Amino acid sequence: MDLHSNHVSASLALGMFLLLGLSACQKVDSPEGNPVPATLSTASSEATASSSLVSEDSVSDEQPIRIGVLAIDSALSVHQRYAPLVEYLSHALNKPFELVTLTQESQFTAVERGEIDFIINNSLAAVQVQRLYDTEFLVTHSRPQLGTYFSALIIVRADSSIQTLEDLRGKRVACVDFETAAAGCLFQVYHLRQNNIDAFREFGAFLENPSQDSIVFAVLNGTLDAGFIRTGQLEKMVANDLIDNLDNIRVLEPVGDSFVYAHTTALYPEWPIAALPDTDPQLSDAVQSALLSLSEGHSALAAAKVERFTEAVDYQSIHDLIETLQLRSWDVD
Repeated sequence: MDLHSNHVSASLALGMFLLLGLSACQKVDSPEGNPVPATLSTASSEATASSSLVSEDSVSDEQPIRIGVLAIDSALSVHQRYAPLVEYLSHALNKPFELVTLTQESQFTAVERGEIDFIINNSLAAVQVQRLYDTEFLVTHSRPQLGTYFSALIIVRADSSIQTLEDLRGKRVACVDFETAAAGCLFQVYHLRQNNIDAFREFGAFLENPSQDSIVFAVLNGTLDAGFIRTGQLEKMVANDLIDNLDNIRVLEPVGDSFVYAHTTALYPEWPIAALPDTDPQLSDAVQSALLSLSEGHSALAAAKVERFTEAVDYQSIHDLIETLQLRSWDVD
């Protein structure tokens, strides 16, 4: 059964979710050469609207090269993480680059309309865009200690009677978003499907909440029986003093491998950076080379929370997930 046929039951479940009281919290260094400005824009779901953050006297006469970045939380966060990288590319290639903030929907329309030249988004959306519009993956993010892969986990209270995936049947479970959250929902849904469990049919209630923090709190206080979150989420909450430790949380059926974080699902490739099909191939090659040449410790990497960029890895596992779950772009030949 595809995910889209469950929207009505999902909506009813979301109402139950709210009644249960689970709140939905929403949430450079530069090489030698002439300085060229980098600017910032934002893109709505309807169209791309510019809102430059640079002074008027710094605007170049040359048409800027536009890099779209998917905003997971806010446009400010996108700017903080990727503006130094855009600034680096401006200097490295001696061309003006512009940062464009994209939403879950505008990332598709911006590519379709050719409003950007490059795009940075999570691996699920990136593969969906590639399947629809034939973008080319240039590099993959490599995170400190994690490398080019990440994963997802299903969590329960440490004292929960839930010991196996089978025990999730009939239970109250929440994830971030049924359609767009990779490690916050769909990696787990796919993992369960591979183990002959349909989350949408067999859970007592399957609910959406955009805040992974809230999902963790709800598991701890018993509002939920289990929750879907990304690897690193628990450790981030400890580092931010949101929870004291991990003693009261258990990862369900953790994979026995050497990955730094405990996880329930398979490992999947990290965010790529892609070029649009109409982007000048020489420009794409130059951007790829500049990204690959960034050395560890560079301020642009630090801001993006990246150790380095590598040549694009294999994203076939994401293709398989999209086709199995019949997500957006699943039926593209």
